[in-house]
Amino acid sequence: MRSFISFILMFVLFNIGDLNTAYSQTDKIYDSGSVWSIGFIRTNVNSVDDYLKGIKNTWEASYKEALNEGLIKSYKILIGNASNKEDFNIILMVEFENMAALDPDPIRDAKWDKIDKSIKDQMKEEYNKTIGNYENIRQFMGEKFMREIFLK
Repeated sequence: MRSFISFILMFVLFNIGDLNTAYSQTDKIYDSGSVWSIGFIRTNVNSVDDYLKGIKNTWEASYKEALNEGLIKSYKILIGNASNKEDFNIILMVEFENMAALDPDPIRDAKWDKIDKSIKDQMKEEYNKTIGNYENIRQFMGEKFMREIFLK
């Protein structure tokens, strides 16, 4: 029993220095950056150009105005080849300052509503036709919110 206690005591004494090198939960190994909304789209065969023409007048027009209004930091569209039949080929990305920018806010919500109304007014009946056609030419595969980080 005495040797067991001695062993434990020696183990603790020799390993106490190692405890200081481990990261605790309060040690941050990165700084937080902006938050990205990332949408994954799979277009049907030979529908990429039709989809891009549609989102130019709806999605991009909205986010271009949101950028002007200071509601977002940036937006991007990425296009590539799907790796299989279940994969996406377009990524729609929107950068927000932080998660708080996604919280309900009457002033911000009014700006978004104004943008939506403006797009619908500009496009008139073409808006519903374009939005309705999305179901025929693409599948929305999902959306993620991810935070950009900067390692220390």
